Amino acid sequence: MGADGHFRVTLSLRREPGAGPVFCKMETSARFRQLKTVKLSCETTYRLDISFKPPQLLQSLSIGGKQVEAIERARNATACAYSAYHSTKDIPASARGHREDLPIAMRVLGSGYLTTCLQIKYYRLDDQSHCEWGARLHCIELDCSSVEGRLVTVDRETYRKLGIES
Repeated sequence: MGADGHFRVTLSLRREPGAGPVFCKMETSARFRQLKTVKLSCETTYRLDISFKPPQLLQSLSIGGKQVEAIERARNATACAYSAYHSTKDIPASARGHREDLPIAMRVLGSGYLTTCLQIKYYRLDDQSHCEWGARLHCIELDCSSVEGRLVTVDRETYRKLGIES
C-alpha cells in the first residue's frame, strides 16, 4: 500500500486456452444495476490476472463465491501480479434482458477485504457472434484506499477498452 493508504488493482480477463479476448458493452437502458456488461461464454475457462501497484500480498481470492487459488506471477519494487482461473462450466446462458452478478472478493494483507462485482451476460458456447460483439475489454482498473487495514474501498472504477477509457 502506498504511504497514503492508496493502491491500484488492475483486473484482466482472458479466454483460455490461447489468451483470447473478452468483450464488454455499454448498456443503453437504466434497467441494469451497472452501465457496463462483460460478456462471457458458458462452458469456458477464463484466466483472471490481478496486478497491484504498489505491490500487495493477496491472501485469498474468491470469484463467484468460490475460493480459487491465486498464483503470484511477478513481483518487483513497484508492482506485483497474480493469476487465477474461473470456469463457467455448468453456468446457464443469461436470459434475454437479464444480467448476472460475478462477485470478486480479495483479502489483502495489511489492507483488508476488497470486493467488487462485475455485471455479466453469459452466452451459449455456440453463440460466439453475440459474445464477441462490442468493445474488446483490455482491463478494469480499481483505484482503492484502505481504511485502518480492515476494509478496502474502491474510489474509482475504470474500464479500459481498445484505447478508450470509460
